[in-house]
Amino acid sequence: MTVDTPVQVGRCHALLLWARGRHAPIGADSVMFTAVRGTRAMPVMFGVVTVIEMVVLHLLIPVPWISAVVAALSVASLVALTSSVALAHVHPHVLSPTTLTLRTSGKVVATVDRSAITSARIHRRYGVVSPTLDGGRLVLPNQDGTTVDVQLSCATTVTVPAPLQRWRLDGNAHTFCLHVDDPAALVAALTRPTPDTEPGSRRRSTPAANDRTSTAGTVMPDPARMGRV
Repeated sequence: MTVDTPVQVGRCHALLLWARGRHAPIGADSVMFTAVRGTRAMPVMFGVVTVIEMVVLHLLIPVPWISAVVAALSVASLVALTSSVALAHVHPHVLSPTTLTLRTSGKVVATVDRSAITSARIHRRYGVVSPTLDGGRLVLPNQDGTTVDVQLSCATTVTVPAPLQRWRLDGNAHTFCLHVDDPAALVAALTRPTPDTEPGSRRRSTPAANDRTSTAGTVMPDPARMGRV
């Protein structure tokens, strides 16, 4: 059994992995759950606007070196935005046999012990589009809101990173509302019964009971023989 060990890769490495359609390494017996549906629209639109801006500024700014600096800054901002999206693509949520690792913007937010998960259900919310922590409930949405609610038996420590310290979220949460691209698969994985509680385990115990019954029947006395005594 291999517990997922988050492997953080840099922005350039994330861009390379995203371009190749791959993700950061996870445990061999772990399953990833992406939350990236619709996230490509923003970098695409920003890229189009940046190209138009560079052309316009090149025509309006008469000094070549100033035009080159402005173009370089525009390209750098585009790379920064695209790499942020790439980090989210290559660092998805990960479910291992023992833990559920939740991430946002490529950073680990919480590592939840699976034994503490009491329920998981599909619940779509569209009102919140940025991470929030309120009353023990942590919301990890994307621009489409959240799709799954996970309830814990006890609170766990959470940390949501942010560019500025005052925007960072720290605290404890006993409920997680998160977005995943395949909510039904995550709910099924979190609520899958253990082998001891599966119906097949009860069926396998039936033959043993029959064997005991037949064994008891072989030691019963013969009524005919009893009558001759």
